[in-house]
Amino acid sequence: MKISIITPTIRERGLELVYKALKYQIFKDWEWLIGSPFDPKIKEAKWVKDDFKGGFWALNRIYNRLIKEAKGELLVSWQDYTWAKPDALQKFWFHYQNNKKAVVSGVGNKYSDEGWVNMVWKDPREREDFGSFYETTFDNCEGNFCAVPKEAVLAVGCFIPEFDFAGFGMDWYSVFERLDEVGGWQFFLDQTNKSFSLPHPRNPNWDKYNLLGEKYEQLKERLRKEGKWPVYPLTNL
Repeated sequence: MKISIITPTIRERGLELVYKALKYQIFKDWEWLIGSPFDPKIKEAKWVKDDFKGGFWALNRIYNRLIKEAKGELLVSWQDYTWAKPDALQKFWFHYQNNKKAVVSGVGNKYSDEGWVNMVWKDPREREDFGSFYETTFDNCEGNFCAVPKEAVLAVGCFIPEFDFAGFGMDWYSVFERLDEVGGWQFFLDQTNKSFSLPHPRNPNWDKYNLLGEKYEQLKERLRKEGKWPVYPLTNL
């Protein structure tokens, strides 16, 4: 197996766009793993049950379970309510073949409907002055639509379960930051590999309990003192 597509979700309707996109991918050597508390009933996908209890959410824990089940050497994080063109996986695999130490993020905007005309949010990373494919900093990579070698996430101990109990967000960001700190990995943006997403509601307490900023830095320093940063113990798998 070459590529494992991992999609954690609590929104069943959000899988429809991903399914539509994956059916028409030119690249065929992949599996699709859906991590959710409900059975998605998609025969082309493997259901990885999210039965975690407690915390603000279970995103970091279900990501780890998805990674444990993934058979592909390249992970493609493809979040719900997101569509991409038929050559999306082909492009991710091409870059991986050229550089096995590359984390590659696509770019993409949000639209009001599947006509992909009425934009409601523009990705600030989308630009043309640096070219179509170029190296960037870890914080320019987004987990909604990106390719990461499985070896990379294992190298830093995957996702940090404590984040689920501390607040929302900063899940992929912490993985990328720890990879950057460990060293040996490169981060890239592919401006030609675009995603197209529909907006969806967030938890009403998102802003109040978001880990962005000081909360994240405090948690990071605590984990560092406990010897869990940048490499988190792999016992969490």
